[in-house]
Amino acid sequence: VVELLITSSPIMLFQKGTPNAPKCGFSRQVVELLTTSNVSFGYFNILEDDEVRQGLKSFSDWPTYPQVYVRGELVGGLDIMKELMEEEGGLVEQLELGEFVIKEGADVFVAEDAQQKEEKKEELSLNEKLEQLVNRHRIMIFMKGIPSSPQCGFSRQIVAILDSFNVSYDAFNILEDEDVRQGLKVYSDWPTFPQLYVEGDLIGGLDIVEEMVESGDMEDVLMGGGQD
Repeated sequence: VVELLITSSPIMLFQKGTPNAPKCGFSRQVVELLTTSNVSFGYFNILEDDEVRQGLKSFSDWPTYPQVYVRGELVGGLDIMKELMEEEGGLVEQLELGEFVIKEGADVFVAEDAQQKEEKKEELSLNEKLEQLVNRHRIMIFMKGIPSSPQCGFSRQIVAILDSFNVSYDAFNILEDEDVRQGLKVYSDWPTFPQLYVEGDLIGGLDIVEEMVESGDMEDVLMGGGQD
């Protein structure tokens, strides 16, 4: 279970509480560092699962929280994150996180292979890009803002619902990329945001999510029980 969680998102934060409501100062500061770096990350609230909380300490040989993993490898806790932030290029350059930057023009943070990345970027059609995005994490929301700072009430509510299930998910801020914002409406045949995807399939917007929560179906879908 621990190994699956660590690799469930390219950047994973194991914290006390959620990005919206951290339950300790150290977790709050790490969330701020990641948010300031404008990278998309998944998280897990260790207060909700003591088995994961204890198991991860042994697995990582790291006794405290929060813990940050990048591509399945432990980076460390708050002190190490602060040190990396102060190095040249900050977290993005030190941990090579350019591909996870939410803003358009992520190549600003990339040094020697900027041209190569630009060529690859041009090769990808919008549809291929959207397909990659909806599959970037098992549970993806496309929203206005980011989970720690939603920019509309509907996005805030869908984040609160996902947080209530204590599942790891990833988010994309559609306000930062007009191509994705308009393209996804066509790709999904769904005209509004937020949009929730599970395993690459569109579940719907806030209304449908709320209905599924009331009917009890949402838990099955989020926990991997499938949607019938």
